[in-house]
Amino acid sequence: MKMKKLGLFALAVLVVVLLFTLVGGRGNDGASVPAFSTVKVNNPAAQRKSQLTITCPAYSGNFNPLYLTDETDQAATRLVFDPLVEPSVDGTPTPVLAQFEISPDGKIYTFTLEKNASFSDGTPVTAQDIAFTWHVLYDPAYDGHLLTSRPALAGSDAYTAGTASSIYGIEILDNRTIRATLDAPDASALFTLGVAPLSKTYYGTNYTPGHLDTLLLQLSRPMGCGQYALTELTMEQLTFERCKGYYRGAPSYESVFFVVADPDKAASMLLEGTSDLDLTGGSRQIQTNDYDYLVSRVYAGDSLGLLGFSLKTKELTDPAARKAIALCVDRQALIDLALPNQAVPHTAPVSLGSWAGSGAPSAGIAGPAAAAALLEQNGYAKNTSGVYQKNGVPLQVVYTVTKNNPVSEALAAQLSETLPKAGIRLTVRSADYATLINQIEVGKAELWFMAYGAPFDPDPSPLLATDGAFNFFGYSNSVVDSLLQLALQQQDRTRRADLYSQIWTALTDDPPFVVLYQREARAVCNIRCQDLTFSTVRPVTADFYLLKTK
Repeated sequence: MKMKKLGLFALAVLVVVLLFTLVGGRGNDGASVPAFSTVKVNNPAAQRKSQLTITCPAYSGNFNPLYLTDETDQAATRLVFDPLVEPSVDGTPTPVLAQFEISPDGKIYTFTLEKNASFSDGTPVTAQDIAFTWHVLYDPAYDGHLLTSRPALAGSDAYTAGTASSIYGIEILDNRTIRATLDAPDASALFTLGVAPLSKTYYGTNYTPGHLDTLLLQLSRPMGCGQYALTELTMEQLTFERCKGYYRGAPSYESVFFVVADPDKAASMLLEGTSDLDLTGGSRQIQTNDYDYLVSRVYAGDSLGLLGFSLKTKELTDPAARKAIALCVDRQALIDLALPNQAVPHTAPVSLGSWAGSGAPSAGIAGPAAAAALLEQNGYAKNTSGVYQKNGVPLQVVYTVTKNNPVSEALAAQLSETLPKAGIRLTVRSADYATLINQIEVGKAELWFMAYGAPFDPDPSPLLATDGAFNFFGYSNSVVDSLLQLALQQQDRTRRADLYSQIWTALTDDPPFVVLYQREARAVCNIRCQDLTFSTVRPVTADFYLLKTK
């Protein structure tokens, strides 16, 4: 079975905590804000008339949809580029720059560009631009963030290997219509194929396969097909001017500024009304009930906390042993200790906000007594030391706690208390993050904490497939592998959701890890930005063109 492989750089996902999926609300109680037109508000930000100011961390300057490296770059790039397709809040594909059709067999994707779509220099966006972008995506020299999510586009292997001059699976039907044919169905392909197109004229000068030098030199000089154009760049500020010919209607705000600030300065600027939106996180502690011109948003993030198992450990080869350990985890107590008001309990490797998240199983009856009962039901008996054993092998495991990680430390403390009560001997050892990663990769870690960023598409193959790139657990379950393959072949989301629900149930009986929680976050913005949609799966800047000057 062939599964997508992820690059080594993606190991950083283990510790990256990504925020923002919209839940909505204002203030600490979540009550909604009355419409701006019905409330008299003394808003200091209104003095800036047709300008919006965003405070942000330092940016890398990679303003290209094929080479995004951080959230600030992503937010800035989304102002300049519109994708063909992007996910809605629950991950459902939504047409933006193009309408799309998928063949019944799930192998052919047809995109038709919106009328009047143009780049910021006024030239129209064409199917040729999309074809050029896809060729860059599969170029032998391409090493951007989409490298690991490229679907099996027909003919792309030969092009990437340098043995073909083009990709025969790309077919231009007319100036606005293009077709992509895959070697096999892949329901997760739409968002990658739907990436924002690059202008062939601007980015493709002297382009030949395997040579992307000219394109890379333009990462900080983007020319896109979106709401705004980047007109000035310094180390401290980005300046964007609206595109009056934007095909969805010219934005009301003429200018948008990204201002680099530390969290304290960002919070001060928001309170003073000199900024409208904070991307640094510094404003999250502001009590918005004290300011009628500020609104608060609470989000369920896409970062999941996991307790990982190594199935290479003889004591953990038995699913019953892993299930017993899982029963000793008190998710809410862990959250209360390490992440108060920052997370919610969760049980499946999928975002609660996803269309596939509703099938997550309940945690069930938990506690050391339930764990001990389960072990006895599966043939374990206590030895003279009070430790359960089976076939002469005592159930004793090692948990590696990472230094300066409050969740890892809280989990170690909890397991140190609950596992012995369940007749499971626990040893806790300490390691820095780099050492833990090495131990996981070589199979020397037994239990550990990790964070995993749930992707746009709910496909958990990287974690669960026998050859999954994030399968650090040594997990191999033929039933799960088959269900994963079937789910990727389905375009019907109801059917896919049912298949994922079956996977979550299978994981309950044979767990490679314990899903502990899903992160939540809070953001604060000026009331001028209250109509924006905040989400982990699409940048907040996606809807700036909808804002009305206030």
